[in-house]
Amino acid sequence: MKPFFNHPEKIARLQVHALAWLGTPFMPNAAIKGRGVSCQMLAGAIYRELGVLPAGYEIATGPMDWSHAQTESRLAQAVADLPQFASVPWPARPGDLLGIQLGGCIHHCGVVLGVDGKFIHCLRGAGVVLSSVRDASYLKRIKKIWRPVLADAAPARNP
Repeated sequence: MKPFFNHPEKIARLQVHALAWLGTPFMPNAAIKGRGVSCQMLAGAIYRELGVLPAGYEIATGPMDWSHAQTESRLAQAVADLPQFASVPWPARPGDLLGIQLGGCIHHCGVVLGVDGKFIHCLRGAGVVLSSVRDASYLKRIKKIWRPVLADAAPARNP
């Protein structure tokens, strides 16, 4: 299992592509750079732009309030079904996808950009922002880390 983001040039491309989304406002289940995006669509767009996911892969959408009364994560299940991602232990590395618990399950995600612990994600009311995994409000809620891997596996399946 070799990480997809295994070279400084790939990490630099990740940072350039991801940072181009900064300031994009929040919009549920959308992915239009500069116009509107949600957290899972942001991660999906970044991974498609960089070749982790196939160009036509469609990111699963869902209701904003799913985690209020649920304990099973639709987000975690969708990522678990992708051969391009492997569940890994802490610490997170550049390119990793963070699964963040909101309510009763993982219902938020972000992409780690650097060894300094910065990750990019999209928040309702704030849009696309950078945060730190060391921030107590996120650190205690990070429940899963998935690493994009170079795989000999089959193409991604849509759930």
